[in-house]
Amino acid sequence: MNPLRLAQIEMFCAVVEEGTVIAASRRLNCVASNVTARLKELELLVGQELFLREKGRLILTPEGRLFYREAQPLVSGAQSLTDLFSEGSPRGILNIGALDVALQGYLPRIVPEFLKACPGVELKMFLRPTYTLERMLADGEIDLALTDGPIVHPLMESRFAFREKLALAMPGGQEGALDGQHVFLFNTDCFYRRYFETWLERHGVSNAIIHTVESYDVILACVQAGLGISCVPHSIISQMKSRRREGIAFTYPEDLKGSEVYFIWREPGLNDLGRRFLDYAPSYPDAHEK
Repeated sequence: MNPLRLAQIEMFCAVVEEGTVIAASRRLNCVASNVTARLKELELLVGQELFLREKGRLILTPEGRLFYREAQPLVSGAQSLTDLFSEGSPRGILNIGALDVALQGYLPRIVPEFLKACPGVELKMFLRPTYTLERMLADGEIDLALTDGPIVHPLMESRFAFREKLALAMPGGQEGALDGQHVFLFNTDCFYRRYFETWLERHGVSNAIIHTVESYDVILACVQAGLGISCVPHSIISQMKSRRREGIAFTYPEDLKGSEVYFIWREPGLNDLGRRFLDYAPSYPDAHEK
């Protein structure tokens, strides 16, 4: 069966509301014969007579009344879709994926101002690790990502956002990473985990027992209890209350430099809402410096 077309339904509703084919054709800016033809097509498609035709008059049948009741909201909805972007202010659903450090220390400065300027935009923000963000961006699940960069890819472009420092978190009194000790880190799709594992190897730390814990609260509680060490972004540390830092030594080794966080999007170009978001996103040398 051929599917119903919106034009057929619009013409049917116009005839019901205007009373005649002539009046409906004037409203729709088309010839009366076109309206008549679409009505006949519609009746064939639904397999029912929607009108009784008496001496040039069209009278709704019981089936026609039911069809109009179901069809009228569809026509009204289609009209509202036509007018969806007519107000002049930006509208849409903008999907952004970000690292935890971006959501913690950087985006809180940007998002409120953006939403004030673009109240018609629905923002969806996702907390994901580096490699998941890159996959989501490539698959078109998100419009914009805030992740470790820069990225070298023929189908992606990037712009610097901020620099994130990394700290070595150790039990109080410990002066450096020890061979064979416990290490608490996020999952393997986290850039910082791979970065820190390489750092441990450079410092001759082998036989480390690495625990996968996707919670900085739990990680730091384990460090605080003297169970091992971790690698923690400065953005997370700066938000901690002083009592949560007790018993933990945070140091910033020169060769544990951290990473630069970039906005990344797909080529051939960022969509209009994404560009508007970038307009409210200045670049900072440090996530906690304005």
